[in-house]
Amino acid sequence: MVIIRLVITMVLPIIGFVFFIVIDISLRSKGKEHDFDFNQITSSSDYSIFDWNNKRDIIPIEEALLLNDNIVKRDLVINMVKEKRLSNVNGLKLALQDEDTETSHYAASAIMQIKSEFENKIKEISVKYEQNNNDSELIGEYISILKDYIDSGLMERQMEKRFRNDYSKLLAQIINLGTKEKEYYIMKINIDLDMEDYQQARYFCNLFLDKFEKLEDPYLLYMKLYYSLKDYDMLNKTIEQLVELPISLSNEALNKIRFWTAMT
Repeated sequence: MVIIRLVITMVLPIIGFVFFIVIDISLRSKGKEHDFDFNQITSSSDYSIFDWNNKRDIIPIEEALLLNDNIVKRDLVINMVKEKRLSNVNGLKLALQDEDTETSHYAASAIMQIKSEFENKIKEISVKYEQNNNDSELIGEYISILKDYIDSGLMERQMEKRFRNDYSKLLAQIINLGTKEKEYYIMKINIDLDMEDYQQARYFCNLFLDKFEKLEDPYLLYMKLYYSLKDYDMLNKTIEQLVELPISLSNEALNKIRFWTAMT
């Protein structure tokens, strides 16, 4: 801003000088500074990071937390807590490492609160599940809560292992109850692959293909399975089957086909 003012004043010595005086007086009369100063931003400021023209994504959380102004960082963490969005968890984890003790304390408190809310929800729904364990809608809700908690990355390793097993079993159950949602098959196979339970992954790949033989998704998961097993012959055969499908393939499928074709 200083350089711009200097250049304009040099090009238009009198008009430029008068112009900036008028602008400054006008802005100050409205109680605003002519430059955005991060040091002036507080939780009650009109220029909070979360309020700028409702365009919060202009400033990524990771970059905002690198600012030296502790007031800004505290304000950022407080607003992340208020929003209660799972997408904020990574930002809170980053804030947890911040050198400002108050910022890290806010983040730690928020993370503990999120974990507590997850665990309370899981306890509540597990009780309902024990009372009615064949309700597809209830099982779907249970699966959704477990998935969100697992994806958050907030669990200790031992707890995560237990919840992953529960998640996998619930997915198997809802599939066996005859769900028509392909997403449950995808989630089931992916969690089994993550846990390296390749026998279960293969079994549900077979079920998925039988149920949705005209979709590309079962073939993409077969490719993932064979890659994990390092069975490249079957991987190539699956690619051939995928190419021969009488459907328009998605960009994801086409990119994977190109990648593996180039590799072989």
